[in-house]
Amino acid sequence: MKVYEFSPGGRPKRGRFKEYSILATDDATMNYLAPHGEGFNGVPFGRKWRIPDFYIEKPLVPKPNFFRVCLAMACDEEARELSGEALEMSGEFLPIRVKGEEGLFWIYNITNTINAVDHEKSVWQKLGPGPNDRFLKEPAFIPTRLGEETIFKIREDRGARMYCVEFTGDPDDGEFKAVVEYHGLTGLEFELVWTDQA
Repeated sequence: MKVYEFSPGGRPKRGRFKEYSILATDDATMNYLAPHGEGFNGVPFGRKWRIPDFYIEKPLVPKPNFFRVCLAMACDEEARELSGEALEMSGEFLPIRVKGEEGLFWIYNITNTINAVDHEKSVWQKLGPGPNDRFLKEPAFIPTRLGEETIFKIREDRGARMYCVEFTGDPDDGEFKAVVEYHGLTGLEFELVWTDQA
């Protein structure tokens, strides 16, 4: 069993571009999505959803299937269709408009926050004198607490990072990382952060 941290913002594999295009919006929309810098931190969106407008910041740079948005990610129709099963089990799709682009887009908000961190085996960075003044640097997990939902967040990092579990690495099992790689979906980076193998 392996746990990966994943994030939008991967690099195009071919060509001269160093990054994918990103979604941008105005300050009012950002404040609506993430008031006080908090938002999409492992719980359902707490207010009535108003479909926000975004735009492609650099339209000549390649567009990925997954875009960075606040503490979440956005995806296009292809990404939702091909990886939707894994995503639907662990979060909610919130529709957005992307000016000048055809097709449907969503912010994907992970709502599956689990209690699976092994506090004794994790590596922490001290931030202050108090016992809770620390930052989770390298998480370790309790394998029996990693369930069917292969995508999750944890409270120890305030829902800031996104994780996925790999049990078999087989896309036919519906595992998120395997599905993304099998279908060649773009815009995500996966970093191995923990394994149960010694």
